[in-house]
Amino acid sequence: MEVVVVAAIAVITTLVATLIQKKITDVDLVKSLKSEIKKINKEMRETKQDTQKLNKLISKNFEIQKKMMGQTIKPIMISSVLTLTVFFMISVFFKGAVLSLPVSLPFIGNKLNWFWIFILSSTISSLIFRKVLNIEF
Repeated sequence: MEVVVVAAIAVITTLVATLIQKKITDVDLVKSLKSEIKKINKEMRETKQDTQKLNKLISKNFEIQKKMMGQTIKPIMISSVLTLTVFFMISVFFKGAVLSLPVSLPFIGNKLNWFWIFILSSTISSLIFRKVLNIEF
């Protein structure tokens, strides 16, 4: 039963973090910034001889990356506080949560403790939520 509770908490935490990301991040802006960075990188590869133009492109690239970082770092900071709080609570209340596997996994073995249950549940649910909520950069 503890395993199911830990997995459910992981899924709920991931859903909240994904919704925070969708609400705060301007996905269209991030996509356009990524596209712009791609163009600049291509231009930089083609402009190896002209140092002055290369420096301008590097500077422009840096400014665009700062904008993109500003868009993506806010939801990460908020989600990190949430996730760390949940991690602490799970570590206190669900220390004994162990899932026995039918096969042994490399480096992990055939038993998953609460940490691995959380990571596995969170990763799988994150992929699903990002696809369903159309959060693609």
